[in-house]
Amino acid sequence: MVINELLAQRHMTKYKLAQCSNIPYTTLNDLCNGKTSLSKCSAETVYKIAKVLNISMEELLNRQEECV
Repeated sequence: MVINELLAQRHMTKYKLAQCSNIPYTTLNDLCNGKTSLSKCSAETVYKIAKVLNISMEELLNRQEECV
């Protein structure tokens, strides 16, 4: 999934992303494993992930759509 790719590029773990974004690890794990779609998340969640990964919300959502 797209978040896994971005994490690998930044040498960051899901746990670190969860800590930095203040999003529960289980939520991020579900997103990374495809159990939950990023497009179904609240704008706040997408914003927090995008901010930590240093990309725009639009780019994050567009990359997600390309993978589907």
